[in-house]
Amino acid sequence: MIFICNVANQPSVSGMGAFAVAHLLYSVTFLSSRYATYSASSLNRFLYLILLIVGGAFYIYLFPFLQKAPNSDLLTPGVGIYFILITIMAALAIRTRHAATLLGSLSFMVSDASLALQVFKVLPPIEHGQIYVMVTYYLAQLLITVGDIKAVENKDDFSKWKRS
Repeated sequence: MIFICNVANQPSVSGMGAFAVAHLLYSVTFLSSRYATYSASSLNRFLYLILLIVGGAFYIYLFPFLQKAPNSDLLTPGVGIYFILITIMAALAIRTRHAATLLGSLSFMVSDASLALQVFKVLPPIEHGQIYVMVTYYLAQLLITVGDIKAVENKDDFSKWKRS
């Protein structure tokens, strides 16, 4: 939940909305034809369940702090929707069966969770907390990009092999 904060350093609903759209676009990418379609294995279902439990538990833990935030009437449901979207993105990353894509999605979740803990004052101010958020955020972008490039390369290799 990377937020663009306003001048008073309060979370911005529009910033959260922009990142929610990014998660939707990643989700659509993970569903695209560049990733091979696999049937859901029992391991995948187990990982989906873990993601759902972790995402839900984190939101429940964060809920009382959201209630104290300015604009809580917008932020509380907005953060809930955001958690649903990022959890769906991570679940679809599992489906891709690309380690870099999955690790990137999980790094994105860690980045957003650590930011939420700081923005909603769940934790006391963390020295260099923003650096941790940004390192995990950029790591997420890098890993998702690498996974996507690998998916395209594998698709191209498979297409060449199939034609020969």
